Amino acid sequence: MANELFISLLSSGSAAIVMTLSTAGPRARVTAAGSVELKLHHSHGPGFHIVSGLSALSGVNTDGQGLWAQLTLKDEA
Repeated sequence: MANELFISLLSSGSAAIVMTLSTAGPRARVTAAGSVELKLHHSHGPGFHIVSGLSALSGVNTDGQGLWAQLTLKDEA
């Protein structure tokens, strides 16, 4: 999943890409952020459809320069 987010940002022409992994309880969020606003085919292309299918939630950063995906682990208790 991180690879698909990275590739989407890489093809946008951004000079630098920052990848972030954050966790909170059973949730993990992967974020890829660049320095240019994403065009529609970068933010909703084939790779993002894969990310959307594998994640519980996904979207575009509020500044339009990055993508994120959130995974939620099932509570086995």
